[in-house]
Amino acid sequence: MDVKHVFLSINANDFKAQSDWWKKLIGRHWDREPMPSCHEWDLTGDVYFQVLDSSDKHGQATVTLRVPDLDAEISRLADAGIKVPDPVKIDGFETLRFSEFSDPEGNTVGLLDGS
Repeated sequence: MDVKHVFLSINANDFKAQSDWWKKLIGRHWDREPMPSCHEWDLTGDVYFQVLDSSDKHGQATVTLRVPDLDAEISRLADAGIKVPDPVKIDGFETLRFSEFSDPEGNTVGLLDGS
């Protein structure tokens, strides 16, 4: 298998509300709308994130994002109205911390500290 790109998708019951929430989380407007039922962000060179209008599958995903400064992201998200729990240290790692919460439709979102 020669993988060129990775697409992560969240299925939304309320497409507009979910797109707006993820826009706050990611910190910017989506990069494209490849079809009316899809908002897509370029996260890194070959990783793409999508919110899909798909009410029959919402609330069933887990997305974990590793960020360079977890405390700064938690502060930025608080300013945007998104409550993120205090991070916990991950056993077996000297400095790795993790915070887990849910989006408005019950999908699990994790933020992992470190570059």
